[in-house]
Amino acid sequence: MKHLLWAIALSLFALPARAADDPAARKLLQTVVDRNASGFQAGQSRTSITLTLQSGKSKTWATLARVARGQDGRLRSRVTFLEPADAVGTELLILDQGRGQAAQYLWLPKTKRLRRIAGSQRNEAFMGTDFSFGDLEGRGLQSGEARRAGTEPIGGTPCARIDVAIADADDVYGKVELWIDERLLIARQMKFFDKGGQQVKTLVVDSVQAGEPGRTVMKKFRMINHVRQSVTLVETGEVDTRIALPASLFEPDALGK
Repeated sequence: MKHLLWAIALSLFALPARAADDPAARKLLQTVVDRNASGFQAGQSRTSITLTLQSGKSKTWATLARVARGQDGRLRSRVTFLEPADAVGTELLILDQGRGQAAQYLWLPKTKRLRRIAGSQRNEAFMGTDFSFGDLEGRGLQSGEARRAGTEPIGGTPCARIDVAIADADDVYGKVELWIDERLLIARQMKFFDKGGQQVKTLVVDSVQAGEPGRTVMKKFRMINHVRQSVTLVETGEVDTRIALPASLFEPDALGK
């Protein structure tokens, strides 16, 4: 849902390219990662998140995801948990700071504590799901070394494969492979590898609501965790793009209110 997820936008800002970057791959990757997790650009939507463990035990959360752009053109997203009872009122705020950087704030109603997620904390699981906080903002993709590795089909759709060598020492991933639908400008599939080269996660997009390029909504997607043998499924409801979302909703001090 990135919130979730990881949340899921945007007027593009240049990402810091590395010397060995493929410029065309970097440009395409920039277009895709400069989006929220669900893919919608602005508005709000109810989203369900279901975690299923290897044992078959599952847990479902209901959330309200709100997305907007500030006057500076940067993405702001706020996810509020509505169900179940033990998660009601928990909120995550993600603020794009430009140049591949984002600030994340987590509000925990039980302790009435506002926590800023920074550094290696972004590798922690978000609400116990298979998404990390870093997954929700596309961390690593924005500063890693990108190259195009050809064109391959995913579900019958030709996709550009982009391989990214992660440069951030704090990031748990060493490499990420993406299959990008160049018509809809979304990643149809992503594979995540640890520093030792072992595949640890796979993100699969099961269904989309197609719109004009850059405005396609990922209606149903799942993160498969190959280490703990679990799956987190995210389903996005109808998006209300007409609702007015005031800038004050996206201030850290507004969480929990």
